Amino acid sequence: MKIVAVLLAAGKGKRFGEKKQFIKLKGEPLFQYSLNTLNRLDVIDEIILVLPEEDLERINPPSFTPLKKVAGGEERQDSVYNALQYIDNADIVIIHDTARPFATEKMFLQSIENVKKGWDGSITAYKAKDTIKVVENDNVKETLDREKLYIVQTPQAFDFKKLKEAHEKAKKEGFFGTDDASLMEKAGYKITVNPGSILNFKITTKEDLILANCLVHKR
Repeated sequence: MKIVAVLLAAGKGKRFGEKKQFIKLKGEPLFQYSLNTLNRLDVIDEIILVLPEEDLERINPPSFTPLKKVAGGEERQDSVYNALQYIDNADIVIIHDTARPFATEKMFLQSIENVKKGWDGSITAYKAKDTIKVVENDNVKETLDREKLYIVQTPQAFDFKKLKEAHEKAKKEGFFGTDDASLMEKAGYKITVNPGSILNFKITTKEDLILANCLVHKR
């Protein structure tokens, strides 16, 4: 069984103000943390590192696992689509945002294991603890049942052929989802959940980076 990991590090830093994937945490660029985690997993046969096109030549990270570098697209979904075109005959593909440097080996392995068991995909997520409300024009419209709500993260693992098909379908229909699971859901595939963690947060703001630095220096 061939398992390929796609690491997304192609962000342009529009919201953050700079390319956060290259910001250093304790001496290492942010994307390297996820790459290091994958390098500790014997089940991963190949890693596709998706980078901004202008950084392809200068970024050459150390990796024990065979590594390909691929240029990203305009949006996250485009970057994943590009990466899928460079994968040959894989059984399972696992997608991860390198802006989540604290994803654990267990999260990757559980996602993969669920797909091996027959699920079309498996997403890392944890139950919402706070009350979630729908707000329109500053007006509270509805309180959602948090017992049914999950905070979704990456890694997310999928049957490779089905994910590629879902991406092709979305591209044809002009559909853009916020994650790969949303494309699979729209295509009618069955997705399950594996345990996530509040510590597996996505670095999106300067405040997130401060928290990440605190966590790294406490390790």
